Amino acid sequence: MVDFMDTKSNAKARETREFRTDSLHCPSCALQLKRRLAAVQGVEDVEVSLLDGKVRIVYDPAGIGPSDLERALSNIGGQISHVEEEEPHHHADERLTAAAGLFLAGGAAAYLSGDVIFAPVGGIAVPLSGLLFGLGAALGGFPVLKRAWSELKRRLLGIDLLVSIAITGALALGESFEAAALVFLFGVAEWLEERAAARARRSIRDLLDRAPKRVTVIRGEREVELPVEAVTPGEVILVRPGETIGLDGVVVRGRSSVSEAAITGESTPVTKKEGDTVYAGTLVEDGSLEIKVSRPAGESTLARIAALVEEAQHKKAPVERFVDRFSRYYTPTVVGIAVLVALVPSLLGLSPREWIFRALMLLVIACPCALAISTPVAMVSALVSAAKRGILVKGAAALEAVAGIGFLALDKTGTLTTGELRAEVVALDGLGPREILRIAAALERGSEHPIARAIRKLAADEDFLPPVEGFRALPGLGVKGQIGGEEYVVGRPELFRELPILVENLLSQGQSLVLVGKRGRPLGAILLSDELRPEAEGALEALRKLGVEPVLLTGDRAPVAQRVAAALGIREVHAELLPEEKLSLVEELKKRGGVAFVGDGINDAPALAAADVGIAMGDIGTDVAIEAGDVALMRDDLRGVPELVALGRRALRVVRANIALSLALKLVVAGFAFAGLASLALAVLIGDVGATLLVTGNAMRLQRSVLEPKIQEV
Repeated sequence: MVDFMDTKSNAKARETREFRTDSLHCPSCALQLKRRLAAVQGVEDVEVSLLDGKVRIVYDPAGIGPSDLERALSNIGGQISHVEEEEPHHHADERLTAAAGLFLAGGAAAYLSGDVIFAPVGGIAVPLSGLLFGLGAALGGFPVLKRAWSELKRRLLGIDLLVSIAITGALALGESFEAAALVFLFGVAEWLEERAAARARRSIRDLLDRAPKRVTVIRGEREVELPVEAVTPGEVILVRPGETIGLDGVVVRGRSSVSEAAITGESTPVTKKEGDTVYAGTLVEDGSLEIKVSRPAGESTLARIAALVEEAQHKKAPVERFVDRFSRYYTPTVVGIAVLVALVPSLLGLSPREWIFRALMLLVIACPCALAISTPVAMVSALVSAAKRGILVKGAAALEAVAGIGFLALDKTGTLTTGELRAEVVALDGLGPREILRIAAALERGSEHPIARAIRKLAADEDFLPPVEGFRALPGLGVKGQIGGEEYVVGRPELFRELPILVENLLSQGQSLVLVGKRGRPLGAILLSDELRPEAEGALEALRKLGVEPVLLTGDRAPVAQRVAAALGIREVHAELLPEEKLSLVEELKKRGGVAFVGDGINDAPALAAADVGIAMGDIGTDVAIEAGDVALMRDDLRGVPELVALGRRALRVVRANIALSLALKLVVAGFAFAGLASLALAVLIGDVGATLLVTGNAMRLQRSVLEPKIQEV
């Protein structure tokens, strides 16, 4: 019985289901499985993940029913299971591999000690070593032969079929030691590959494991310990010193230092008091907190980060797609060469036995399993490493793209500056500062722009704001609406026909300026000043050392932009831009090289989408910060950008090194095979086990320190 989980549906009645299969061992297996599934009537799209053995299918329920889909998947995909079930550990296969190893060792010991000759039924002399080698090959090879038969029925050219041919050929040629050694070492290689993939998957689950599974809930006068899944939004949980917060929420009582390293990667604790937001997975250090839960466990910031990182592994980078394309041709090419090696020398009168044996060695190295597993493991390791540092990357493609950027386009407010603006009101004509502020705050009531927040904050103690009718946003310019029957405008100077001398003087200063007026005439001005982020200068200097040139793109006035650029050493500045002009400039920069755009994730959506990599900065836990762009800086710190560039470049170096190493080892084995200097055991030991160990170990290093020394010094 196969159990499925319906993970998605849409207005067109399309459904998406995921399942796990045990039949994926190499890129060619994954490719052929995808092709055959896509050919099933009613199936519209298929995604196959070699790393975690998952297959995601988009299908039309009107074209194929659940039972028919289940039957088709079972016939094509072998043994399959529900995505939420425990991963299969193949204990039986591991025990058979261990038994094969024991028989191999016993046979070697018997051979070295002089051997004992048996004459079983038929009177054929059989040495004890040969008998033990044969038993080892039969036991360890049984699961391989079983999977090979399944591949043959499904017309798949996979590693199990190739290895089975090599085992059978070696036994037919009387090379029982070679067959036993091949079986044992191939089993070890599969075990290593499975452990490498499992370790990468565990790295993702470890993100979720930072939050406790149970929490203390305050219900009336009682404290009740419950699983986090049983707690609903609105309930209050108690977190004592030294405990980890289990759910997102708002502090309703208490004060404590809280380490948010699980979310932001920043080890310095943050003081949390009544009214502050806290997140699942963060550690309460020195005081009890009572927290009103705001989200269920499955929707916490930490859960969403883990889910997005897991989703990211399905989004392949160009380098991974290259490996897939390469594998599509590599395996059948090597198999074809092996056939020629077996046949042509025999036709030329050379020893058939010798050249068939060499052809069997080529079959062993025909499937690039180590190459296939090392690339996604490296990318997932880098994605998890970034997430642990508070950098949420939405896929390997974004990680590869950020490694190639030559320009970093930056917004000003909230990106290079803190976004905590200080506002000052200047009356110009007729109205007093208090009334000007009330009009501006009323019109900016629905906006989340930092300027709007600063105006509302200044007006927080004012009387009740007047109602606004006919509200209209003017993108990149400001807002307008009617108050008391009069139409008012709040926004940039370009919205006004006449500007008094005082306004002209204010515009020449290096401060942001918002005008409030009606009928094309300003009635008042609001001066806004902002502070540079303390880490901005060091972050930009680190980027320059990496060869990335910062470019300032802002809607603010030129004097303000020039002041900020001068303080940070930015040479290229574009000011007074409308959103479409920002978009156009990003497109122009892309013609000069790779471009990443950093914005606050709220007002810069077009530029974020147009850039090669969109990087959103925003308060941790906000939906915008997590969902916008290709990357989200969860700790709202520009230093994450050079860290990300360094990580992306190192990940690409690791992947390229793994590709070169895997292919080099296989070429070495092929060379030895042609020269008659190799054995099946050597082929699998170097070309499979050795390659798997080397490239996987190299890939997993990405979960350790990833920063370039020159960045750490900044």
